[in-house]
Amino acid sequence: MLKNGFTLIELVVTIIILAILGVVAAPRFMDLQADARASSLKGLKAEMHGVMNVLYPKSVIQGLADKPKADKNKGEENYIVIDGVKVDLVYGYPAADSANSWSKLIMAKFEDSQFNPERPADWYFQNNGNDDFIQFMTQSKKFVGDNCYLKYTEAKSPTIPPVFEIIDSGC
Repeated sequence: MLKNGFTLIELVVTIIILAILGVVAAPRFMDLQADARASSLKGLKAEMHGVMNVLYPKSVIQGLADKPKADKNKGEENYIVIDGVKVDLVYGYPAADSANSWSKLIMAKFEDSQFNPERPADWYFQNNGNDDFIQFMTQSKKFVGDNCYLKYTEAKSPTIPPVFEIIDSGC
C-alpha cells in the first residue's frame, strides 16, 4: 500500500536547504535597502540641481547673484519671489535653510530630525541655522549619526557655487 507524504529525513533536508538559502539571500536583501537609500539621496541631489538651474538665472537677472547671506538680526534681506513665495538666497543660490528655501522649492514634506523625528515626512533635515550647510536624511535613516545623508553647503562667494556631498557609508 502506497502512502502519500514526506519522511522525516526529507523534511529535515528541505528545512536545511531553505535555511541556507535564507542565510545567503538576507545579506543581499539588506544591500538592496542600502542601495535604495543611497539612490534616494542621489535623486534628491538631482532634483535640487534642477531647481538651482532654474533659480540661479532668475537671481542673476534680478541682481541677487552678488549678495551674501542676509543677516536677519540686522534687518538684511536676500530673497527671490517664486510663485508669490519668498525664498532665501546666498549669492543667487538657495540658502542652507530648509524652512526658508528648500521646503519652498521642492514639493516634499521636510521635518527637522532633531526636533520633530516622530512627525512623518518625505525627508528629514538637520542644521543649526547659523551653519552654512544643511544635511538631508531619508525616512528610515533620519539622523546624521546614521551616516546616510546629503550635505548641501551654500555658495561661498559669487564665484564658488554650492557643494553637494553624499555620505552613504551607513545607508
